Amino acid sequence: MLIGNGRVITHDKECPYFENGGVLIKDGKILEIGKSDILKNKYPNEEFIDAENNLIMPGFINTHHHIYSAFARGMKSSGKAPKDFQEILENLWWKVDKKLNHEDIKYSALTTYIDSIKNGVTTVFDHHAGPNSVSGSLDIIGEAAKKVGIRSCLCYEVSDRDGLDIAEEGINENIRFIKKCQNEHENMLKGMFGLHASFTLSDETLKKCQKAICGLDVGYHVHIAEGIGDLNNSLEKYGKRVVERLLEFEILGEKTIGVHCIYINEKEMEILKSTKTNVVHNPESNMGNAVGCSPILEMYSKGIRLGLGTDGYTSDMLESLKLEI
Repeated sequence: MLIGNGRVITHDKECPYFENGGVLIKDGKILEIGKSDILKNKYPNEEFIDAENNLIMPGFINTHHHIYSAFARGMKSSGKAPKDFQEILENLWWKVDKKLNHEDIKYSALTTYIDSIKNGVTTVFDHHAGPNSVSGSLDIIGEAAKKVGIRSCLCYEVSDRDGLDIAEEGINENIRFIKKCQNEHENMLKGMFGLHASFTLSDETLKKCQKAICGLDVGYHVHIAEGIGDLNNSLEKYGKRVVERLLEFEILGEKTIGVHCIYINEKEMEILKSTKTNVVHNPESNMGNAVGCSPILEMYSKGIRLGLGTDGYTSDMLESLKLEI
C-alpha cells in the first residue's frame, strides 16, 4: 500500500519533510518514504491511497487520558462553584466515576477511541476509575480498543477514598489485567499498575501495591503533586514531599508515568531524572482545574523525559500542544 500526494512529516533530522510525499507500507511496516511521484513509478502495482495534500505523519501518543470522562462533556456541577481542586474532584469527577457500570465503560471507551483516531491519536495510555464496577473494567476498555484498532495501555487507579475493600479490588484488577496481556503476548494492548495519588493512598496500601507488582516488570501510572493539597497532605502526614514519598515505595522508574508534577521542587526534579521517571504534562487540565503551572521548561532543561496528555478533557492532542507552546 502506498499513501501519497501528501505533506509528509518524518521526524527524521536528515530529511524531516516532503512537500509532495508518500509512504510505502507492507505487512504493517513502513518500508520507504520519499517523493510521491517517484514512489508511484517505483511501485506501480501497489494500491495507491491519495492523501489529497493532507498531512501524513506519525500518530500522536496520548500519554495520560481518562476515558470515562466522556460522560462529563457539557456536565454542569450543581451547587456553588468549587473553591479548590479537592472540591472539583468531590463534586464532579468522583461523582461521575461512582455512577459507571460496565455498559457505560464500554461506550465511553468506544466514543473516546473513535474520537482519538479522528484526531490522529494512535496510542492511548488510560487511567481508569469506577469504584462500583472495578472487576473486569479493564477488559471492557481493552475490547473496545481492539474493536477500533488502536494501541492502548490500561490501568485501574487504586485509591483508599472508597474504602479498603475497593482498594484491594483495584489492586487485583491491575494485576489480573497485566498478567492477561503478558500471557496472551498482546502487541496492541498492555497493562500498567494504576495509582490515584499520594493523598488518597496510605502507607499500608502502597505496601500492598509494591508487593503485588513485584516481578511483573511493569511500571506505575500515578498523579504526582497535581494540586497543592497533595503536597500539603504528604508534608503533614509523612514529613516528606510527594516525590520523596513515592521514591521510598519504589514507585518511580523508567517504566513509570508520573502525571502533572506541578508542586515539585529542585530536589524532586533531580529524583525524577535519576530514576528515569516519565513525566506527563497536561496543560488544558491544569488550566481548567486552576491547579497551577507545571515547571515543564525546568524539567526539559534537566533532560527529564516528557510526554503530553489530555487528562480526559479532550482527545485532540494538537489543542493541548498549542497550549503547551
